[in-house]
Parts: sequence; structure tokens; C-alpha cells
Amino acid sequence: MAAMCYILSHMRTTTVRELRNNYSKVLKWVAKGEEVDVTRRGRIVAKVVPPAPPKALQVDWSQSAALGRRTGSSALTADESAAILTASQGR
Repeated sequence: MAAMCYILSHMRTTTVRELRNNYSKVLKWVAKGEEVDVTRRGRIVAKVVPPAPPKALQVDWSQSAALGRRTGSSALTADESAAILTASQGR
């Protein structure tokens, strides 16, 4: 059985004049995740959409200062901690 995925999106339409006169109302729609088509004389001339969600940051763990830490020991000394902090700050 194939899995189906649907994205539910609310689409609204407004005219250029209504957008100009009720800008805050239209922005509230967009802030709630709705897309708004803006029409002039019955034709879509613009689309107002919510921003894309931020991309997750990619971390390059191969460059981590913690990988240089000795294994098998219980705790870092103050000098080792300071060295890792310095290396991670690019100094």
C-alpha cells in the first residue's frame, strides 16, 4: 500500500485595492500560514506567502576540538579545557 502525503494549505485571494486598504488583515492571514493571491482586474499579479522555515544548521563534527581530547580519562584539566575553548573560538 502506497503512503499518500497531502499538504493542506489555505489559499486566499484579494484585490490590489483590498490589499492596500486592509494590509494588516492580509498580513495576519499570511502570518497564520496562508498564501494570498493578489489580483488586478481578475488576473493574479502577485502572491504573498509566509517565509520558509529556517534551515537546520549543518555542523562539521570532523572539525570539533573535542575529537582531539584524550579518551579514557575522567575529567579535563583546566589547561585542556582552556585549549579546547581557544581552538573552538578560532584563536
